[in-house]
Amino acid sequence: MDFSDWFDFNNRVKQNMTLVKEVNGRTVAKQVHGSFNWLAFIFTFFYALFSQKYKTKDFLKKAAVPFVALILINFIAELTLGRGLAWVINLAGAIWYGFMFDTWFKNQLLANGYHIDNKAQVESDTGQHDFE
Repeated sequence: MDFSDWFDFNNRVKQNMTLVKEVNGRTVAKQVHGSFNWLAFIFTFFYALFSQKYKTKDFLKKAAVPFVALILINFIAELTLGRGLAWVINLAGAIWYGFMFDTWFKNQLLANGYHIDNKAQVESDTGQHDFE
């Protein structure tokens, strides 16, 4: 992920989509939601870390880099601007993370060889552990 992916709001996921990939002779489908991700807003990187839904190669790295950047920005803002403005910046960062989280996930799935398949019927992938 480069810096432009962080703020690519024009290409943000805006509708639900299914991405599929052939792994060891079976088709693996991942659902990407096209709405604000409330759990990513609340838990940020930790949602990617502990959720089985977002287990895919290199996604933790992709989710961790903006998270670390947010921590650094919040730290600098609190030192220079004061606690009140730092809270505003923290809230804006969490909103940004919630809007972009599923877009980063989609981009990582595409980088991992998945392709968009709007015809696929996706069952819940709970318990599906495909760590390509």
